Amino acid sequence: MLASLDDAGSVTFAEPYDSDGFYMTVQAPEPGDADASWEIEIGRWEPDDPDEAYGDHTSATGSSVICCALRVAPSAEEIVHLLKSVDEKPLLLAEWAEAPVGADLAGTKLVVTQRYGS
Repeated sequence: MLASLDDAGSVTFAEPYDSDGFYMTVQAPEPGDADASWEIEIGRWEPDDPDEAYGDHTSATGSSVICCALRVAPSAEEIVHLLKSVDEKPLLLAEWAEAPVGADLAGTKLVVTQRYGS
């Protein structure tokens, strides 16, 4: 799995191998922004050329699919659980991406708060 920590620790990006183009980000709110929340997003790489299939594409752009906004910061253990879960079962991201607003992500306490696109 590819994982990185960006923006001085405010965003964690995880893209497990064999995830069918899905990835997950965990974003902490900016320090001092009392109205912001933690966000867990599931996104997917979409080929830039609509005639190319995923996997056969030459370039792609990431698109957010769902978001789980959290008013309370997740514990380090919860974040580790998410990362381990998608590393052990990469297609879990595809399953989670199908969840409607208000549904729990299977195996977690996260609730989908927003869907993007169609």
